[in-house]
Amino acid sequence: MSTESLVPVDTVPTPNPNAIMLKVQETLVPSGTHEFTNGDDTTSSPLAEALLALEGIELVLIAPRFVTVRKSAEVDWPDLVPDAKDAMRTFLASGEMAVLDEATAIDPAKLSEIEQKIIRLLDEEIRPALAMDGGDINYLGFDNGVVQVAMVGACGTCPSATATLKMGVERLLQEEIPEVRSVEQL
Repeated sequence: MSTESLVPVDTVPTPNPNAIMLKVQETLVPSGTHEFTNGDDTTSSPLAEALLALEGIELVLIAPRFVTVRKSAEVDWPDLVPDAKDAMRTFLASGEMAVLDEATAIDPAKLSEIEQKIIRLLDEEIRPALAMDGGDINYLGFDNGVVQVAMVGACGTCPSATATLKMGVERLLQEEIPEVRSVEQL
């Protein structure tokens, strides 16, 4: 038996029927999330490159202890999951970094007090909940009362994404920060 087969990779369903989470015990990236889709330059992520090479995988979101994989509607999970788990095990056995280049983080010193509050709420309240469903939210900006975000991973195309955005994210931010009028997905 190879050591690759001993590496546990747990499959976890998400609310998005075309996305699953592959949970691992190893740390893949120190923090944050990194999203890759077919057609992206994946040279900075050997893990994304390996998973996107599988026929039917359209998106890979790499987080510290899980990877969300989104498939095309034409492919069935029973046909794809064993190959995706094997690719994960092979990658983990390689000892490579999941993402070689770290994305530049937003410098809090350059943000307004309102933006700092928004990011704090997103980091402390929203991101952990979305991570449980295989997704994440990226802060893109705040302009004239409108918070601009991108929902990624399983949340990017989830049928519940609009409800999550408006009834969850928008409501929380409006309750905590009176200057927030709305939240928009870009």
